[in-house]
Amino acid sequence: MADKANNSGQSLSPGTVRLHINTDTTPVTDIEKQPNQPTPIVIKKSSNGTDKGSNLTLPSIASQMSLFRRAVIFICLALTMLMAALDLTIVTTAIPKISEQFKALSQATWIATAYMLTTTALQPLYGRLSDTFGRVPTLISAIVIFMVGSGVCGGASSMGMLIFGRALQGVGGAGLIALVFIIISDVTSEEERPAYLGVLGAVWSIASVIGPVLGGVFSDKVTWRWAFYINLPISGVVLIIVILFLRLPQPTGSFWQKLKTVDLLGSLVLIGGVVMILLALTWAGRSLPWKSARVICLLVFGITMLGLFILVEWKTRAVPTVPLRLFRNRNVSVSVLGQFFMGVAMFSPLFFVPIWYTIVKNASSISGGLHLLPYLLGVSLVSVASGFLVMRTGKYRAMSIVGTAIFVIGSGLMVLFDENISKAKQIGYMLIMGVGLGFNIQIILIVVQTASKTEDMALSTTLFLFMRVLGSSIGVAILQTIFQNDLLPRLSALVIAYPMYAQDFMSSINDQSAIYRNTAMPEDVRAQLIHVYVLALRKVFIATVPFAFVSFLLTLPLKHIPLRAGTKLFAGE
Repeated sequence: MADKANNSGQSLSPGTVRLHINTDTTPVTDIEKQPNQPTPIVIKKSSNGTDKGSNLTLPSIASQMSLFRRAVIFICLALTMLMAALDLTIVTTAIPKISEQFKALSQATWIATAYMLTTTALQPLYGRLSDTFGRVPTLISAIVIFMVGSGVCGGASSMGMLIFGRALQGVGGAGLIALVFIIISDVTSEEERPAYLGVLGAVWSIASVIGPVLGGVFSDKVTWRWAFYINLPISGVVLIIVILFLRLPQPTGSFWQKLKTVDLLGSLVLIGGVVMILLALTWAGRSLPWKSARVICLLVFGITMLGLFILVEWKTRAVPTVPLRLFRNRNVSVSVLGQFFMGVAMFSPLFFVPIWYTIVKNASSISGGLHLLPYLLGVSLVSVASGFLVMRTGKYRAMSIVGTAIFVIGSGLMVLFDENISKAKQIGYMLIMGVGLGFNIQIILIVVQTASKTEDMALSTTLFLFMRVLGSSIGVAILQTIFQNDLLPRLSALVIAYPMYAQDFMSSINDQSAIYRNTAMPEDVRAQLIHVYVLALRKVFIATVPFAFVSFLLTLPLKHIPLRAGTKLFAGE
């Protein structure tokens, strides 16, 4: 809070913003900015001096701007979320054409892995950078990096250049995801924020559906390069809107003063540890055996680095990347841990359901993605509805518990997927999962933000997102290993029984459409091959249930904290 010293002109530390208290009850329409002075934030005191949960009401930018500007900014943030989410899935159907052009099938997995590694590892850093250098400059930097990465990918002349571009995209993509949620928390009150977060959850779901479809259409009808070039006009529009319309106060101090406050050592240790663990899990059971020296060393050193990161955060003199005090807050610590397990469970159907449809129904990769519509439609509709419901009632704890319980039930029902399951059950089971996730995906973020102090809002938000993405990255690797470990012995038994079809059996590991390619294969043999895959996928769905159940258990200790009215971080335009 501002005091007399600050008002008298004393200097503030780098990264801080000056606060002016306005006890007038009339609306604040403008903010006076003095040259070479910290950016002031007007704090408007309510008529009785208090409000729900705080002594001061901070008027939001949104309440002071026109409806047009408010709509433009939110559409901009939604487009930003769309770009980052699209690039998680759009390459899945473009990879075959890319591999064919560069004749580098063995390196194809790195097209997805490079983006996943950098997006996951850099999430926590963006929260600290936005606190230190300001939201808008950090967002602009992330957009520019993402655009450059997209251009490099689209114009790639080799697989190595494409992989580098994907890693660069991930560096920008991490900032896009983090800054959208941070800025939404800045400019909305806790009472109105659930509705905005619900819509963003729907945008993420839509991107998950249309990503594979767009990738397939571009690859088949135009060129796979447009799976990356499509980002350039969208990000250009977003960049212009951010520059012209988004106005947020900036921390004071020189660049070098601000840089000194960033926990560079802690960030590098965290990034190194996360990358090592993800690389080990990506290689293990696929390109390398679990007991290989490279996998073991990466896991050991990665876990050691994470332990060292905790020590650095405890002892650092800089502002920590992830302050350990956050974990002393029950709602924050329980929620972020629960999101790790939810990250594993929620991405299981996104990755393995299209594989099921390709194997059992001979669906193309594009139509296989469309079969996820019941799941993602449930997420989208309920995410939006639950957001407005929380905004109206102020209640969220029961919703998060019941929703996660429904998700657990849906996860268990997925185990019943076999060759003979009816269409109605396929849709119903996935819809149940989607409805449950819709009550969880953004509501738990509300739990975290409500429990966090204003100065920790960006850090707790990025920690929440980081744990979800980390869970999904590690979870897909673990579930893929379970799938292959169950599949390979069964395929070997089939090879022994039908050696004349050995090549078809083994080629189906990397290309499930090969199951239907050999028209000379007897239908009873093909049915046995399909059943082998169904049994392996069932093991994956069984393994998903414990992760979902642990996430449910971690919603039970949550305590309800009333949403604060009018508590926004920034005011003024």
